[in-house]
Amino acid sequence: MADRFDQTLHFIDAVEKAQTTEEVEQCLLEFAAGFGFTSVFGGIVPMKPIPLAEVPSRIVFQALPEGWAKRYNESGHVFRDPVVAHLLRERVPFSWSEAYDASSDCESVHLIRGEASEFGLKDGYVVRIYTLEGSLAAVSFGGPNKVADVGELASLNFAASYALGSHLHRQAMRKRLTNTLTPREHDCLLWAGEGKTDWEISIILGISRSTVLKHIASARDKLGAVNKAHAIATALRIKLLG
Repeated sequence: MADRFDQTLHFIDAVEKAQTTEEVEQCLLEFAAGFGFTSVFGGIVPMKPIPLAEVPSRIVFQALPEGWAKRYNESGHVFRDPVVAHLLRERVPFSWSEAYDASSDCESVHLIRGEASEFGLKDGYVVRIYTLEGSLAAVSFGGPNKVADVGELASLNFAASYALGSHLHRQAMRKRLTNTLTPREHDCLLWAGEGKTDWEISIILGISRSTVLKHIASARDKLGAVNKAHAIATALRIKLLG
């Protein structure tokens, strides 16, 4: 129990330090490996049919065996996957096997289960997550072994929710702040992040040093930072700069 708790704390710290979605995905994949899973797939679940071309925009995590993601996405498997259908009905975490067994669409079960197995994904585990906006999201873990007891995977539920929630929070904050920061505030913060002094920034942008200070102070307040260094670190963490 203590080891699992320490692993969870380490996972939280790693996610907080992650700079990209790919790094968050890797943190989640490494945590899931402790339970025997080798893949992770997650994002916002469409509640009604959408064009196949819109599916990629809803995907957040996609660490899958080479070739399987391409086949799954391009074939539109998401629209007939018994696991996705079960997700829309079931409110608690479940295994892929439970979804297959509960499905009446034997043809789809045979297709999806068979093709996934070809890529070493014989069973998996799905965590259902609601966003603050009310959208349904989910994270699905897959692996080569049968899921024995979903009740033993409570910490994986937390990890999935935390990782996806962290990503969506950063994405929303980045979008909000991108629309809030003025171009000059962004540029001043960007050059400050490059290590330029206030005076050097004023020369680069052709404005006075006092104006540079005003823009950085405004950006700091909008980011909720206590000082310039904190503002730069916050902006870098949510990838507002670069």
